[in-house]
Amino acid sequence: KDKADHERVRWYQAAQVLRNDDNIKHNIEREIAAMVHASENGDDNVLKSFENAYQPVLDGMLQTLGRLGITFDEFTRESLFVTNGDVAKIMQQLSNLEIHGVADNGAEYLDLGARGLKGKTEFYFRRGDGSSLYATRDIAYHIWKFKQCENLVNILGEDHKLQSKQVSLTLTELGYSTPEVLFYSFIKLPEGKMSTRKGNVVFMDDLLEEAKAHAAQVVREIRSDYSEKQIDQIAEAVGTSAVRFNIIKVSPDKGFTFRWEEALSFDSDSAPFIMYSHTRSRSIARKCQDLGVNIDQNNNFNLSEIPESMYELLRIIACHNDVLARAVEQNRPNLFATQLLNLANYYNGFYRDCKVIEDGVVNHTFFAISEIASKLLKSGMIGLGITPLEQM
Repeated sequence: KDKADHERVRWYQAAQVLRNDDNIKHNIEREIAAMVHASENGDDNVLKSFENAYQPVLDGMLQTLGRLGITFDEFTRESLFVTNGDVAKIMQQLSNLEIHGVADNGAEYLDLGARGLKGKTEFYFRRGDGSSLYATRDIAYHIWKFKQCENLVNILGEDHKLQSKQVSLTLTELGYSTPEVLFYSFIKLPEGKMSTRKGNVVFMDDLLEEAKAHAAQVVREIRSDYSEKQIDQIAEAVGTSAVRFNIIKVSPDKGFTFRWEEALSFDSDSAPFIMYSHTRSRSIARKCQDLGVNIDQNNNFNLSEIPESMYELLRIIACHNDVLARAVEQNRPNLFATQLLNLANYYNGFYRDCKVIEDGVVNHTFFAISEIASKLLKSGMIGLGITPLEQM
């Protein structure tokens, strides 16, 4: 059986088919308009019916996002700004602006072309029947949000660029601050059953299950000694981390085609590559612990000779926090994703060339550096939503 959110997508698709039927389209539009108008007048029954419609969708989305390690602190219903009168006040303010206009059907708009907007310059904020539009409620929401914070960042799909510009220009016209906006380009899927070229709906749940299946296959090939329970746990962590990281590592304004061989590669440029590098460091730590070595209680370090691979690792460690700060300041998580890939790559070179344990003897200098890299790998993975594992 479909998840509730998947089922409602099917309902939406069916409704769109009905709306394309000229024989019934008018009746549907009239009923929708009546419900919107009733909701704006605080009709509790209609507002409850809206909630009953969207809540299963939201619950399903949260369940899916939870697998990716994504949670939200709070949600704000846009109906709040209608029922508390904020939207009505804003529409009245907009009606008094010099760039205000009225269409033949009574709908009201702002001519934002006078403020430099190109293309579709008419920003409609009130329908002919007096009800508000989504963007109008979005303006009320932004004004409310700015009362809760100093810096506001909107994360939107690239198809929202026009509306985002309209909202920002309108906020400026009303004398309010405007948000910083981070647009994400769309992700293409490869040919095959996950392709959307024929208009098929591809759910994130399907993508995650496919990723988990691919990861399980790889883990079975590498670790034939693992039980199915172990394989399932590792595959879930690897699959979901691979999907999330494969999106994060690309600059938000650049679209890309999702490819399994890239997302699930254990060799480079992927979450599994970083995860495997981290498990290597944990394996070393366990072996050193078995030998009775406690790095926190030992200062027997020797830096008289620094191998090239150790130097490269130390160099990437030294700039770690600077890259993180720049990624945060510029709202570009892909910068830190690249840093984490570099850290994993140089750690593997260090792991290859600098033997922490040789003939049962621990090199305390190498072990200390391995532990530093391990901690940075783990904290970086947690920050980017990759699941750290102790072994793979």
